[in-house]
Amino acid sequence: MYINLEDTQDFLDKDLLLAIEDVIKATLEFEQAPNECEISLTIVDKDEIQQINKEYRNIDKVTDVLSFPQIEMDENGKLNWPDSIGENIILGDIVLCFPKAIEQSSEYGHTLKREVCFLVVHSMLHLLGYDHMEEEAERQMIQKQNEILINIQR
Repeated sequence: MYINLEDTQDFLDKDLLLAIEDVIKATLEFEQAPNECEISLTIVDKDEIQQINKEYRNIDKVTDVLSFPQIEMDENGKLNWPDSIGENIILGDIVLCFPKAIEQSSEYGHTLKREVCFLVVHSMLHLLGYDHMEEEAERQMIQKQNEILINIQR
């Protein structure tokens, strides 16, 4: 597993970095994904995420996290894992708005660490092919998020 992290404003401390690494690893293990995955994680402010959201989704507003999967799905919605295991498989990109995570942790009454981990698990599941566009898919995604988060708590 390789995480390409970009945090130009130094939002993350060592504890959050370790928690993010743990949650990415736990998600890959939970989903039985190959260990040779590469994830790009960019930590941004509100202006940056709004700009990215507008450019790629045509939505001109701040959001908490964006996911950009790089692996294609088959007709059954399953990931088409490349055959060439041995090299890192580029799973995709996650863009996380740290100030929004701070706001939401306060709004929902839990720690910043928990909120950041939740957003990363949520995005990882998107990179792994899950969505929440339909009620059943959303229920399944929420269940997986909760199981992963419970498994990494120390």
